[in-house]
Amino acid sequence: MESSRDYAYYKERAQDVKLDDITSSGRNKNIMQKLRDGDSDFTSLYIGEEERNDEDDEFIVEQSDDLGWLGYFIGESKRLGLLHMSCNPSPLVCLLEGICRNRSIQSLEVENIIVDTTFIHLAPFFGSNSNLTRFMLGCDRMGSDLCARNFAMALVKCDSLTCLCFEVSANGGQFSDDAFNDIIFPALNFLPQLEKLSFDDHYIEGEGYATLSNILRLGGMGKLRVLDLISSGVNDAGLQSLVAGMRYCRNLLGLDLYGNNQITVTGLRTLSDFFQSESCRLESLNLASIGIDDEGAIILATGLTTYKPLKHLNLSQNDIGDEGIAALVSGLTIAANTSLETLRLSDNPFTIAGVRLLSILIQSERSCLKLLGLGSMIDGDEAAEALILANALANNTSLMYLGLYLGYHIHKEGEDTFSRLLCDTSSISNIYSSNHTLESIGDLRDRRDPTHDDIRRYLILNRNTSRLNPIDRRLVPMCKILIHHPDLADMKPFYKWKLKVLPMIADWFQKAKACQNYFEESAKTFQRRELSAMYRFIRGVPLLVADRYWSQELKQVRVKKRRVEEDEKEIREKKRRVEEEEMQVLDRLSGQRASL
Repeated sequence: MESSRDYAYYKERAQDVKLDDITSSGRNKNIMQKLRDGDSDFTSLYIGEEERNDEDDEFIVEQSDDLGWLGYFIGESKRLGLLHMSCNPSPLVCLLEGICRNRSIQSLEVENIIVDTTFIHLAPFFGSNSNLTRFMLGCDRMGSDLCARNFAMALVKCDSLTCLCFEVSANGGQFSDDAFNDIIFPALNFLPQLEKLSFDDHYIEGEGYATLSNILRLGGMGKLRVLDLISSGVNDAGLQSLVAGMRYCRNLLGLDLYGNNQITVTGLRTLSDFFQSESCRLESLNLASIGIDDEGAIILATGLTTYKPLKHLNLSQNDIGDEGIAALVSGLTIAANTSLETLRLSDNPFTIAGVRLLSILIQSERSCLKLLGLGSMIDGDEAAEALILANALANNTSLMYLGLYLGYHIHKEGEDTFSRLLCDTSSISNIYSSNHTLESIGDLRDRRDPTHDDIRRYLILNRNTSRLNPIDRRLVPMCKILIHHPDLADMKPFYKWKLKVLPMIADWFQKAKACQNYFEESAKTFQRRELSAMYRFIRGVPLLVADRYWSQELKQVRVKKRRVEEDEKEIREKKRRVEEEEMQVLDRLSGQRASL
């Protein structure tokens, strides 16, 4: 590695320098080449000493790599958007000086061991790059108080920064607790444009949350929209302090408290009260893995009964049973919550009774759930669970992702149930009425489809056709109808409209042309479907007309027959009366003769 040189040195030699002489590998040479040539596709760069994913954007530092040249090309780049540095020890001054000249980087990630002067050299970058919106610091606990001050001074110079993240390695945090409380947190007062603040596995002790609460209360981060405190040691007292500050943070939409298992029902009650306040604007809440039991779920549900803005709720990896599920479902339905789109409940000990309760939420006409994560039940009755969920989803048009750990190898009864849900092939009408919204059944972490062929095909079809034309959802049932009724063989229901149906058939196939890509058919083959459907219809109509003609003839003949029968009846009645009259005359005649 070369010592620091001035900018003029690099600029004068940039086009003629032999990249083989300043790099240790072919991949590093290619990265230098792309930076020098301004490759429009090269927008991210990882600098480190160990490979992560063996990607083309990883510059693995070796002894023969000239970081001065790397810094120069980074500084000159107009395309680079993401820079991740994970050098150990910290990079040479020449690399940092080169980075400071860059104006295109939007996201900077630093994971190397930092020294007192690191942010002194990076300060010009923070102050002059108006495109920088995200900074992540993920170093080991090696920063002194002086380093913390230099970091804070560099940070406040960046008036474009909207996202600030602190991630901790296995060896601890970036600075001491006192440095955070006395130096870093106060600096946040000078970042009014900050929209996201994230602490990942960063254990904040002492007065840290009280300090952060005061910043929120005084409007130091008035535009803050997301606050992530993942596994950061939040307890009841810390949560109470945070909520007191969040009441003044009217733009806060997301709160992540994953893994803070020191929170008890006392802290949850604080959150529940916050839901019922007019100052709460939260749309996303992550309370996964914090030990919530039925009592905690009931307390949360109390707050949700009057709170409608919530869109995403994560309660997975807790201890919520059927009683807690009942309270949550009741709270969400009483609230007529029309905003909730995501509900994650996996790894909770509820049973089939809890699934039945959740089906009420799915069937609600006001439901707009797009994702429901259930995981696996403790009693493992997969067939019953599948039947309950399929019945609940029969008329649901919002749920797209259903998280079930049984999704890969569904039981035979469950296979049939979900297959009929997605496509009831018994008739064209039933196919049209099937579920065409559901796109995934299984573990939501990797979105792998079930092994059952029909279910997998229907899920993929729902996904693909919704991408083809997300506005016209009629494409989904059209494709399914064409799978099982290639030329609309069952045309009898349309005979009553006679030839008026032909334009409707032509229009239907015209709209269904968007499904050609799915079937991988040529336009000529697809046209045969349309012609065959029309032929079947035209052939069937004359038969129907003939049937109606002779039916009408039969009706007229029977009318004539009834008239003849009525005439015959009248003649028989006249004949009877004549015969009676004849008998009367004969009787009188006999009497007269006897008297003589």
